[in-house]
Amino acid sequence: MASEEAKVQAAENSTEILTAFNRIPYALINAEISGGAKDTLDELTEICKYYKVYKKGASFTVEGTNGDYVPAKLNYKMAASLINKEARFLFAEPPDITVEPKGDVGKITEDAKNALTVMNDLVKTILDANKFEEALIKAAKDCFIGKRVAGLVNFNEDDGVTITFLPSTQFIYETRVGNPNIVTKFVCFIIVKNSITLSEKRIFKKKFEFVTDEDGNDVVYLEEALYDGAGKELEIVTEYQETLMPMIPVSIFINDGLTGEDSGESEIDLLSDYESWYSKLSNADIDAERKSMNPTKYVVDMEANSTKKLSTAAGALWDLGSDQNLDKPNPQVGILEPGMNYSDALKTSLDRIKTVGYEQVDMPNITLESMQGAITSGKALKAIYWPLIVRCKEKMKMWGPQLRQMIHIILQGAMVYPNCITQYTNHTVTAVDYEIKVEQNTPLPEDEIEEKNMDLSEVESKTMSRKAYMKKWRGLTDDEVQEELKQIALERQMIEDSSFSPAGGSDNEPYPSGGKNPEEEVEDIEEIDMTEE
Repeated sequence: MASEEAKVQAAENSTEILTAFNRIPYALINAEISGGAKDTLDELTEICKYYKVYKKGASFTVEGTNGDYVPAKLNYKMAASLINKEARFLFAEPPDITVEPKGDVGKITEDAKNALTVMNDLVKTILDANKFEEALIKAAKDCFIGKRVAGLVNFNEDDGVTITFLPSTQFIYETRVGNPNIVTKFVCFIIVKNSITLSEKRIFKKKFEFVTDEDGNDVVYLEEALYDGAGKELEIVTEYQETLMPMIPVSIFINDGLTGEDSGESEIDLLSDYESWYSKLSNADIDAERKSMNPTKYVVDMEANSTKKLSTAAGALWDLGSDQNLDKPNPQVGILEPGMNYSDALKTSLDRIKTVGYEQVDMPNITLESMQGAITSGKALKAIYWPLIVRCKEKMKMWGPQLRQMIHIILQGAMVYPNCITQYTNHTVTAVDYEIKVEQNTPLPEDEIEEKNMDLSEVESKTMSRKAYMKKWRGLTDDEVQEELKQIALERQMIEDSSFSPAGGSDNEPYPSGGKNPEEEVEDIEEIDMTEE
């Protein structure tokens, strides 16, 4: 049995190696690796195994059958489910990305304000055009599976600014010695046309690298070429040339890892063992249940011809005869029904395996039974998901700076390649001191009623303006707030007028003594609001 398992494992390993280099030819990858080629290629094979577990589930050995039935082979994709849930929780509610002034906000000039407005509008337009929110969730999944993912920003006068996320199986990179935050070489392989026939397959290679010029400055060079599936060069798309970018336009998102582990960790590696045992025990239970559903019939001291082809239909009649060759026959007919006494213990084991697997990624193991009547507010739900919230905050320590780097690349490229942004804006991006803010959002409902009441109390105590309250809770613009305040002042004036009408007042005095018209009252309210803000 052990030798058979070893043969199966060896066959799977050879298949994984072929799969790893089936998409990108070995020769193309090997040509760009300056050192440690074997380690890089071994890691590539390992990452392809992780993707196989994500797609098809973790492998497991079925129980022996003695050849009398076909065992169940159902993969429970626990790892894929957890990775999908984690990516959705991290980025289903996209982060808020804004370009803000750097330094003292009170000293910022009007020109700087206009420049920052142009930057914010440009960034939002480019991200929307690239369907960034959808791509970000997919990139997170790739990062959790394949240890890392690359976000490449391209500038082209025809296509504009494009953002491409690449899995770890499609790029290699190098960093500066002593500073892993600076990428000195980046090579990516994009499959333009996929085909089983190698001669018809097309692979686009894009290569960036830092080169020191005669003055000792680092200059970014670019080279692009097209290859077939066998790694044969077909066309030079872009000759080796200098770019205007001050940095290689790529952000590398690395998943977890300890100090010195610059390549990251795969969460499939954490979850595959638990998924394998869960599938193995669950399939054994399926086989046992199948056997119990079809119990074994037995006869004792019966004549052989009378027990052939007995019908199992409802209400069937069996005409049986005892074996007359026996001196004292004791004819019997019965059914062997195996008991399912192990069910409780099996359920406990499966629940334990699943719970520990969920704990590896701090995902709460929530079921309808366990949560019956437990969720009474947003705070309770937030408490249940608190470990996952903390885990996502930890991941944002990496994702946040790299997303800021990506936005910085977009703004720098917009300055040096102004013709590439004409389809997004009619303005030019001017140099101004700025900083990029990335704020994480979690997809959990908040207790809005309680928060609204708190904000209302702040409005009454004059620590929050009416304008801020309306913009926050009613989503009004500045002009809409202005109209709403006018309407409130008008209605209040009408009520006051009706209360003064019995005591006097004439057509020549439309407002009571000391009263103001609604527009004057709105001006007073705005003045108070400005003071409060």
